[in-house]
Amino acid sequence: MTSIREHTIVGLGDASYYVGGRVEHTLPHECDTGGSIVPAVVLHTEDQDITADLFRSEFNRYDEEDDVYQHHFSKNGVVFLVSHRDEDPSPTLPEPVVQFLSSLSSTLFLLDGRRVSLRDGPYFLRGRSLFEAWRLYPDTNEVFTLPVISARGGHPYTFEPLGLADPSGLYRAIAVPSRLYSPPTPARPLNGLRITVKDNYHLAGVHSTLGSRSWTKLYGAQDSTAPFVRQLVDLGAVIVGKTKMGAYAGSEVPPEKTIDYLAPWNPRADGYQGPSGSSSGAGASVASYEWIDLALGTDTTGSIRMPAASYGLWGLRSTWGSWSLEGVMAGVPAFDTVGALARSPDILKQVLLSRSTTGRIIKPRSLLIPIDWFPMSNVEQQRIVDSFVNILEAYLQIPTMKISLEEEWSRSGPADLRSKTLEQFLDKSIYWPNYYDGYHSYDTFRQEFQRKYGFPPYTSPFMTKRWALCDDISKEQRDQGFREIDVYYTWIRDHVLKEGLEDNIMVLPLGRSGANYRDVVPQPGGEFSTSAYDPMDLATVLGLPHLVIPVGQNPFESKVTKRTEYVPIVASLTGPRGSDESLIRIAEEAMKNAGWETNVLCGVSAFEVGSNERNAK
Repeated sequence: MTSIREHTIVGLGDASYYVGGRVEHTLPHECDTGGSIVPAVVLHTEDQDITADLFRSEFNRYDEEDDVYQHHFSKNGVVFLVSHRDEDPSPTLPEPVVQFLSSLSSTLFLLDGRRVSLRDGPYFLRGRSLFEAWRLYPDTNEVFTLPVISARGGHPYTFEPLGLADPSGLYRAIAVPSRLYSPPTPARPLNGLRITVKDNYHLAGVHSTLGSRSWTKLYGAQDSTAPFVRQLVDLGAVIVGKTKMGAYAGSEVPPEKTIDYLAPWNPRADGYQGPSGSSSGAGASVASYEWIDLALGTDTTGSIRMPAASYGLWGLRSTWGSWSLEGVMAGVPAFDTVGALARSPDILKQVLLSRSTTGRIIKPRSLLIPIDWFPMSNVEQQRIVDSFVNILEAYLQIPTMKISLEEEWSRSGPADLRSKTLEQFLDKSIYWPNYYDGYHSYDTFRQEFQRKYGFPPYTSPFMTKRWALCDDISKEQRDQGFREIDVYYTWIRDHVLKEGLEDNIMVLPLGRSGANYRDVVPQPGGEFSTSAYDPMDLATVLGLPHLVIPVGQNPFESKVTKRTEYVPIVASLTGPRGSDESLIRIAEEAMKNAGWETNVLCGVSAFEVGSNERNAK
């Protein structure tokens, strides 16, 4: 017999809700509503007296803490009060309670907490069956490739696609559960956090597109979920969807590079600023929607850090190897690592540091400023970063040291290599392994596609050009690049960061200072990095953590809105391997110590505009 998969969409107030097929509880006969679907709300009482104030305070708390609950659930519906007293709940209610519920036109049912396992929050009741209420939000900035929900049957690591549109029919609908269902606990500190995952993380039961229609065409739904995602689910995280990415984790951006799938929209400034990095959808999800808490991505040569800069978010490229990339399609395994984007450093710490075993707390002796890459070309951008450096110095009570990596290399680099400048030595150190592995990681895919369909998979002009770089790179050159990187790492560790002795941290330049319109084709050149002598590539090749911190915003005159708009300005820090947590805590505490806002906003501006050098309150 064929099974029927059923769900219901309910409109309540100005919101839409997804009502799945899983029954949370079957109620006594007297609660039967027949075939009608009615809103319901559940609240618990321990030893409190049942008073009208109890209901008022709980409903107010629900409204403050949860975006799924709204007052319509407690009006013209059913209220279930779950009593945890030892004696049976009395059917007789005080008159003020009766009058209060009557004013809401709601019916109250008392349930015995010894026999009922229900969580606080909003529900829908149909007949005697109680269902969770998942609010539907429109994906107006088109950041998702695939909204997901947990699969029916209760397996926490299996998902199914949610193929719904919002009421306008213009956008995909994303379902999120009530935060009231899952308050954080010591065992599950991520309870209630809504997380998106980049579309190179595999989720059992749904496709991974990798930003490529050819990849999607060849491979079906995945049969297992990436272990890192499973860890987050075990800690209480709710996975709500997969986000768009550049094909094959390449930095495809509009207008001419993104071909297979429309690039997500950047909510900042005039709405026509470009995304950046292959984790573009991940960044857009957090910058666009308050109902998303964190976006999970990967970083090879900037796929977390560039979106963090473009969207004005906290972004962490984690220490290489600190988290498993099993179940993630990695293009360059030696450089790829887990990363995340959030509006709040607290959320970043909660998620990425919740089960890390490689981290350590450092107390840096110096704050290094590499004059190889500073000052930045834009005076206003540099001024904002200087302000951030000043508050770091004040908080840490350590000196700021300007350092020339080139000069230090000439003094302390390996004696047999000092005849070359550092820039000369690193000329092809990242180029060879990055483009060699970035091509050959997809050998099996290309072969399987050709064998099945009789023609090669489509690649965009950008990725075709990128993959073609491998034609002139040998396996021996690739290995030579890694040997040079090993030398570079040992030297940076011992003579610059002085790991284990001074544990110095370094400020690195990052981000743009003005407009980056999505309809403007960039000037040719600079698409493909060659030298590892670059601030973005330092953390990549050395496996260091690299933290992006939103610190201000810069005004520009928009050609779209014909008015002053603001683009985010970021600072960034790197340090010894395993210093991920320390970098976040140092940046966060320094900002709080200086009275700077640490959390950023969704939408047009990362911060409220302020009358100071940072243009931020």
